[in-house]
Amino acid sequence: MTKEIEERTADLSKYLFKMPKWTRSLPFLLVFSIILGMGTLRLGHGWPEGANAGLMLIGIPSVISALITAPVARWFGGAMTLNRSSFLSLVGAIIIGVFCGVGALFSVLFNFPITLSAYVMALGIVFATRMLILLAVSNNSVGKMITPASLQTLLGGAFLSLYTQSPEYYINLIAGCVIFVFACHLFVRYVDAPMKKSFGVSGLDFIKSYISHATDGSSEMEKFFKKMGESADIPVTVLNFRRCSICDMPNENKAMFVIPIVHPGPMGEIGGGNLPARVAESFDGLVFVPHSTAYHDFNLVSASEIPKIISAAERALGRMKYVKYGTKSTRIKRNDTHILGQRFGDSVLLMVTHSPVPADDIEFAVGLTAIAEARVKGAMYAALIDAHNCSDGGSKVITPGSRTSYDIIKASSDVTEELLSHQPGDIRIGVSKRDAMYSREAGMGPLGIRVAVIEVLGQRTAYVLIDGNNMVVGLREAIIETLPVDEAEVMTTDSHVVNVTSSRNFVGMKIDHDELIDTVREIVNEAVADLETVEVGMTTEFAEGVIIFGSYRTAQLASTINAIMAMGGAFAISIILLALVLAVVVFTMTA
Repeated sequence: MTKEIEERTADLSKYLFKMPKWTRSLPFLLVFSIILGMGTLRLGHGWPEGANAGLMLIGIPSVISALITAPVARWFGGAMTLNRSSFLSLVGAIIIGVFCGVGALFSVLFNFPITLSAYVMALGIVFATRMLILLAVSNNSVGKMITPASLQTLLGGAFLSLYTQSPEYYINLIAGCVIFVFACHLFVRYVDAPMKKSFGVSGLDFIKSYISHATDGSSEMEKFFKKMGESADIPVTVLNFRRCSICDMPNENKAMFVIPIVHPGPMGEIGGGNLPARVAESFDGLVFVPHSTAYHDFNLVSASEIPKIISAAERALGRMKYVKYGTKSTRIKRNDTHILGQRFGDSVLLMVTHSPVPADDIEFAVGLTAIAEARVKGAMYAALIDAHNCSDGGSKVITPGSRTSYDIIKASSDVTEELLSHQPGDIRIGVSKRDAMYSREAGMGPLGIRVAVIEVLGQRTAYVLIDGNNMVVGLREAIIETLPVDEAEVMTTDSHVVNVTSSRNFVGMKIDHDELIDTVREIVNEAVADLETVEVGMTTEFAEGVIIFGSYRTAQLASTINAIMAMGGAFAISIILLALVLAVVVFTMTA
């Protein structure tokens, strides 16, 4: 999913809110209908007025429809809760109240009784409103949703017979409902057309699955993504530090870097959104899952694909060969590109950042080419990490052929050549962590902050990994300045578990900077105190047949969503206005 898709999808969140419980909606609905009946509902010409009319025409039909809409919708294959159906009936009651209030005021001002006509028109509007909402959140079939959508209108019409048997009101109601059903049918066909043409699925299903995920944590969106995915073989590089075999301690993992070249998105727990935590909890020791060089085309379509990544990492760990030496870290700068590299045995770990210049993801082909260049220089294995630590929300993806992509490739080659010429020495490593200090909404995922300090020949290098999606400009530098080490890099996992209601939720946007800086410094000090001799190994395996979004599919999805969101609203308004005009004409002709 491209950044644009995330922004467009996250924009839907501004229309979301916590649904009130039915125990609040229904009493409020009844009180509202009584007040309306006493204050504004003028039936006139011998028909009773007051609280009784408000209850009979608005309150009781709305309560009954609230109680039976959910089971009826489920009977017809939809999804609906009592809280949602109660709020839906409350919205319908408010619409009726507004129309009746305006009708009563018109009747008083012009001495022309139209309150019941306004009530009948309101029932038609309520029917259309319920239909559109049910199509979006329950089931996208107009035929299946007619019955649950019509309940409040049908009940209102039935209770209307207590006050009048004049056939023109019922003719108006039937004509208006037919018009609105036709309008809803056209609207559904229009909204669904782009998605069905491109992906063979419903656009309303996409909206419904997003709402379900944002409000209930449902993974229904994965069904949509699976239909558009394609198979790929994913490189998974593992760098493992284990306690030295010559020591009295048993051989056990102390720290492990697992680097799959996939993107941890698209959002929340959907797909690979929580990939870092799922991988980290599968291995012993302190596990680091930094962001690799992959863009949104390499999102996993489902969380069920994560075990394939874990299995590849297990195979890599199983055939790992260990050595006891490494080199000091070194940093190379080429234009705005900075690469921090360190050699372990005959393999290299490379970390790229462009901070303080904002940058977004690095595409797969760029990273793979840089790794190939490192191996050409003599590295047995190479891992390239995108530190993903500086963004202003408007940064661009680093694509093949761009100037920055060549800077990354050349710098990777140069730093590898330099590292292979360095004198090796024994490796000591210390680790420490803090579980998430802040919520996902504040921009921090469940892994919190993890630190590894590596010492070789007296030089100490700190690797700080924060479970989050990118970092505000300048925070990375502020953290590094305070650390009691010779060299350091601050990374984020790019975990999209923090992105459900916003595509821009960077580390530092909602977190106190001084508190974060102090905490990182404390963790680094703890890691320094934990230093001990280790042996190290690096290996790459392939996770075969991983279903990802696929090349260019995200761009296609982005343009489709843009089309729906840009024109769908205008089309819906046009259809509704047309329906209103036709309804008024019919009401006037039959009055």
